[in-house]
Amino acid sequence: MSRGWFGFRIRIHLLFWAVIGLSVMTGHFLEVLTLFIIVLIHEMGHVAMARELGWTVTEVQLLPFGGVATMEDAYATDPLDEIVVALAGPFLNVVMMAVSYLFWYTGIWTEEWAYFFLISNLTIALFNLLPIWPLDGGRIVQAILCWFLPYRQAAMLSLTGSTLLAGLMVGLSAWELKINVLVIGVYLLSVNIQAFLRFPYQFFRFLMEKYVRQPDEYSVQAVSVGPQETVLEVSHKLRRGCSHLFYVQGSGLLAEEQLLHALLFEQKHDAQVGQLV
Repeated sequence: MSRGWFGFRIRIHLLFWAVIGLSVMTGHFLEVLTLFIIVLIHEMGHVAMARELGWTVTEVQLLPFGGVATMEDAYATDPLDEIVVALAGPFLNVVMMAVSYLFWYTGIWTEEWAYFFLISNLTIALFNLLPIWPLDGGRIVQAILCWFLPYRQAAMLSLTGSTLLAGLMVGLSAWELKINVLVIGVYLLSVNIQAFLRFPYQFFRFLMEKYVRQPDEYSVQAVSVGPQETVLEVSHKLRRGCSHLFYVQGSGLLAEEQLLHALLFEQKHDAQVGQLV
């Protein structure tokens, strides 16, 4: 693990070093090194766009079959920002595909090497666009769901779908004895199971981020709730990318900040929202 010039850690998985060693022994070191560079550039696309939007990047983890950029302060942002960050990586793969064609056309690269570089970028881009969390496609699916559903409901729905798809990948690859796909599927399945277990913590981070953000950063959405609903139940209706003004039927108006303060700092999880007005 190392901390680079950019203020975040670059962590290289032990299995990646094993792949490097195997590539040296089999005479494919240059190809594996090229894949490493492609994955790194892909992840730097995410990092650059995230930083442009003001997100905090804490770590980039490089795996034998891809990479994962870990970002903080991004749970409550506009879903469109999430989509833009997710697409930044595959976009650089498309740029590199164009570069490979240009280098072949100008005679800088041989046709064989240009084809390898193009296909490698295409494979990495398409793999990352699979609708499985935490791949780019899975993040895009969750962001789209957040346009229509509260954050908690959208996240749980996307994680459920991702877990089922990862399980299907494991089952099919085991049936067809495709070991490389099986390893990837097992990894994605384990990540999604961990995401389910850690979701209460992630939801708390979402609530904290919404609390510390300035109200003028968001558009305001009005939500009607019953006075008997609890503070915790109403918090499950919060959405990404907007602030809420709750109309408590028969009682009055309740600002999002009041709700979050009662939940996060006053421990009034089971209090009825009608009591806060």
